[in-house]
Amino acid sequence: MVRTVSRISAPASVPWLDRYSELVENRSDLLDRCGPIVAGFSATTDALHHVDAAGLARLLAASGSTPSLAEGVSTLQDWLRAGRDGELFIDDVAAEPALEAILGPPARVQCGGTSIQASWSWSELGLNPLLALRNRSARQLRATPDGVRLAVEGGTVPAGSVDAEPGVPVPSNHVLELARGLSADDVHVTRSSRITVVMARKQLQLDEHFLQRSAELVRGGVGLVSGLNGLASASSADVLGVVAGAAAAWREAGARLVHLELAEYARPGELGRVMRLLGPHVHSVGMNGGELTRLVGAGDPAKAAAQFATAFGLRRVVVHADRWAMSVHRGDPATEELALAAGSLAAANRAEEGRPRAQWRVPAEASFAVEIPDAVSKVEGYRVSVVATPYLTQPRSTIGLGDTFVSGDLLIQGGTDA
Repeated sequence: MVRTVSRISAPASVPWLDRYSELVENRSDLLDRCGPIVAGFSATTDALHHVDAAGLARLLAASGSTPSLAEGVSTLQDWLRAGRDGELFIDDVAAEPALEAILGPPARVQCGGTSIQASWSWSELGLNPLLALRNRSARQLRATPDGVRLAVEGGTVPAGSVDAEPGVPVPSNHVLELARGLSADDVHVTRSSRITVVMARKQLQLDEHFLQRSAELVRGGVGLVSGLNGLASASSADVLGVVAGAAAAWREAGARLVHLELAEYARPGELGRVMRLLGPHVHSVGMNGGELTRLVGAGDPAKAAAQFATAFGLRRVVVHADRWAMSVHRGDPATEELALAAGSLAAANRAEEGRPRAQWRVPAEASFAVEIPDAVSKVEGYRVSVVATPYLTQPRSTIGLGDTFVSGDLLIQGGTDA
């Protein structure tokens, strides 16, 4: 069968605003054609702190009460001065109250982790993704979005119908939101961004019932793998083997696309180990622009992404940056451009709203870059598709934008044949 896609307008002369407006109009059709979605294995809770000048000053003057916290606070201060964002790991499960003593209580607690954040976006759109969730504490279930389904003995059910399990809550990841223009001491924030402080090495959501049911439910749809950074080294090989087995089962069961979303990989060799085990079982890998530079290489982004795709035999590599999004791929350029645009529009709506939005629109304050990487027919044997993103200089929130981009991208990749 021939697969057809809605285009966001082919002629280069058509302004980006018109292209995205057309995508808004086609949203319902795209949702109707989306196949099943399964998503693992990163789900936790995020405690959001909107850092003001006084809070920034306290952070820059703080010191930790334990060696691990002292080292983490020192690194956090270095990142603030360097203007760096990303995930910072502090191996101290008792650090949560100490950090809150510096920052104050969080503005709110919500779901965190790529698979659950993307599922939040899908559920707001009216879709019902199946999520891997082993941690079913009251805190985690409160933060699990409506519309998400969980696997249980004998089937799947809405997350809201699952009873909480007793136990000590897993510490939240504490997200420090830094608005453009924020200033204290020698730190001046020139780009709205965030630093996520992770209290303990990640425990993947190796949900036994999800692992048993997800393959039979993903046929004709998409599978998302995430959260493979920051694992405890002692168990990482066994854990990655389980995840690789799940991805292989999805692919064998007939998933249209199995996608691995990367993140920060702090230890040497960590990404290489992940790709050696997961690479053969995924079609697609995604990352942000900073991760491309730090993990893959600087220079021409299309060439770096294509070399990464070649090294691991991937069908596509997706890079999402502030001003543009790129797919280096072996597929249909129209599909890839549409997927990039859907991801970018979903992220822009979240940036404007501060949370995923059910009804997309082109934000009134969005601007579109004139100079973006070139879309070319071949780089290292791959096609290159690029779109300008609807960029907001003053987003209401930056948390989850990359995860929301992933949800829009995979929404298109999971579309059914006409």
